[in-house]
Amino acid sequence: MPKPTKIKLVVLNENTLGYIQPELPNICCVLRASILRGAVFEVLPSSKLISRFDTIRLASKADFEEYRVSFVGYEGSGEYEYDRG
Repeated sequence: MPKPTKIKLVVLNENTLGYIQPELPNICCVLRASILRGAVFEVLPSSKLISRFDTIRLASKADFEEYRVSFVGYEGSGEYEYDRG
């Protein structure tokens, strides 16, 4: 089975927008966390170890708008995997 080569843009536990690098599949690097949605941190740590209890889904452009993070640079780039639907 080939190893993934794209960076995954994800929503972790429905309260954190982040990305997962292929070489670190158990670490979610945080772009924005929402304490109003249940994140236990807002800025620090800037990454979170993913546990078996966490839920992860691919993020969409709408998620970036919802978390108020610019999607410029991600869309159209071949190095990111995200929900295009």
